[in-house]
Order: sequence, then C-alpha cells, then structure tokens
Amino acid sequence: MNKESWDQVYRIHKLDEIPWHSSQPDRNLVNLIREKKIQKGSVLDMCSGDGTNSIYLASKGFKVVGVDISPTAVEIAKERCKKRNVKCDYSAGDILKIKSDKKFDFVFDRGCFHHIAKKDKPKYARLVNRILKKKGKFFLLCFSDKNPPFAKNLSKKDIIGYFSEYFNILFIKDSVHKEPKTEHKRYLYAVFMERKD
Repeated sequence: MNKESWDQVYRIHKLDEIPWHSSQPDRNLVNLIREKKIQKGSVLDMCSGDGTNSIYLASKGFKVVGVDISPTAVEIAKERCKKRNVKCDYSAGDILKIKSDKKFDFVFDRGCFHHIAKKDKPKYARLVNRILKKKGKFFLLCFSDKNPPFAKNLSKKDIIGYFSEYFNILFIKDSVHKEPKTEHKRYLYAVFMERKD
C-alpha cells in the first residue's frame, strides 16, 4: 500500500473497524516495562498509527517520538494524546527516510517491518541500528509464518537473518492479535533485541 492507501484507511473507517487497531497497548510491551527490561528514556514508535502504544509509553514517563506514513493517523494520535493528557511528538513521513541524528534508548515497532518491501528490509535494519544508542533496546512485532501463507509473513530464520548483524536477539515469542469486531486471529512474532556495541 502507498501513502494514500494507508491514509484512506484512517479517513474512512472508525478505529474499531481497522484490522490492526487495538485499544490496549501491546501486552508484550507492558510486560517488558513491568519487568524493567526497558528503562525510561527516549523512544521512537515506528509507524505509530493511532497512537495506542506511544500514548502508553508516554504515560509511563518515556519521551516519545512517533512517525507514521498517514497524516490522518498522526492527527488522530495527537487528539488521543490530548484526551489522555500526555505528550508525544508525532510527525507524518516515511520511516525509511528519517534523517534525524537523534539517538534513542528504545525503538518500538508494532506491525511496521512486515510491510517494508523485501529489498528495503536490510535498509530498515541498518536504520534501527543507526538511531539506537549503544545497548539500546528494540522491540519488533511482525507477522509470523504461523499465519496461512502470506507474502508478508516472516520466519524466525528471516528475522535472525535481517537483524543478527546489529542486534543480540534476547527472545522471539509467539503472539496473537485479535482483530476488532471480527476477532479474527493474526499470528505474530514478538522479538526483543539489544543493539550490539
């Protein structure tokens, strides 16, 4: 999907009609923070969407930057922040074109990487490596090969292949997302990594 296609989803649908929407932060993320495996600091939310996870992170004291290709999603996220009385710095743009020299303690990706074209996936891995501080943490949630055959599914071998040059992979776990209304299940891998020195 291109920028216009992503933006159209947010323009014409209510949030609970969008398949990837969740009104609650990802439980893997919640557990990592609860277990203090991620320390408070600066975080980049890749493809931040309607802001559910970045709002949660901000509520826990993180300094959050969110980027999404959909300007409408960015505006929705800003409004949701106001309602929750938290601050996130959102902008609309292509995450692969991030030029900032800013370094982050944590990068969060719920459902972005699997939409990156195969030819650009190595570029994405280099980008995350570049914008993370030493020993920075990276959490990835992506479609797994436990779904019915689908071009965007990734295997554990795929994930290790793309990221092991730059990151120590601390765990790869199975996860499930139930789509709003339909309760249709999407199978995912939850991957927690630490940037190598």
